[in-house]
Amino acid sequence: MLIDTRDYSLTEISRLVESNNAKILSTHISRDKEDYTKLRVTLKINKIDLNRIVATFERFNYRIIAKFQSADNVEMDKERIDLLFKYLNI
Repeated sequence: MLIDTRDYSLTEISRLVESNNAKILSTHISRDKEDYTKLRVTLKINKIDLNRIVATFERFNYRIIAKFQSADNVEMDKERIDLLFKYLNI
């Protein structure tokens, strides 16, 4: 995620992660190469499905650059969406 240096708070970030029943396993923080007023924060989280956590961060105006999760979950989400659309078309 990309955060303004003045807005960075690991306490706030961990609170948002833990509100989704997850834990932060590790963090990596570095300055953004393009804008030195921003920090790039990389989190390793103990959950495979990150959708709820990402939604929480976006709700609090955090900018998520990328997320990496198991391909199985992506396929499962696609299958659920397809089933929902099939249900709505009936």
